[in-house]
Amino acid sequence: MTTLPFSIGLTGGIGSGKSTVADLFAARGASIVDTDQIAHSLTAPGGAAMPAIVAEFGPEFAEAGGALDRARMRAL
Repeated sequence: MTTLPFSIGLTGGIGSGKSTVADLFAARGASIVDTDQIAHSLTAPGGAAMPAIVAEFGPEFAEAGGALDRARMRAL
């Protein structure tokens, strides 16, 4: 029997166990794409998304070090 590859999207609220379930999948050989890690990289100082964010929302959405001001973005 041939097993076809498939994708699973893992979602949930803060503290709901997403990381634990992802770790269980990884332990069984699944490839994991951590989009939270990708988003943090894109919005870190010098991140590829920061110029567009500053252009759209203004320089006050970047912290002094150049990272996304997440608190300000959440407050929108």
